[in-house]
Amino acid sequence: MRTASVVAGLLLAQGALACGHCVEDKIAAAYDHSVIVRAVDNRHKVAFLSLEGAPTKSQERALVRAVESTAGVDRGTARVSLEGGAVSFAFDPSRHALQSIVDGIQKRFAARGAVVSVLRVVGD
Repeated sequence: MRTASVVAGLLLAQGALACGHCVEDKIAAAYDHSVIVRAVDNRHKVAFLSLEGAPTKSQERALVRAVESTAGVDRGTARVSLEGGAVSFAFDPSRHALQSIVDGIQKRFAARGAVVSVLRVVGD
């Protein structure tokens, strides 16, 4: 009886595990609470992007640098999660349009075989 209960519990709990493919899981992979708090305090926004393609773990730092060097991205706010397939960064919407930032990031990532798309933007 005990074994059956343990097995049943494990099977039921399996559905609660993160799938890694839904929007919420991708956002969680690149989420940094301190970046969000600073962005909101400065009336900036934080964008979360989906990262698709085949970048390798050794490219992660280069991808962070690529995001940080894109016009409009607040310095020190870029987060890249290859495992989670996500990118996040803060920006000032009064100075730079999100689409122009995303286009700049996409140009930098294309050389590494990666594609980005907007998942969500937070902050007001």
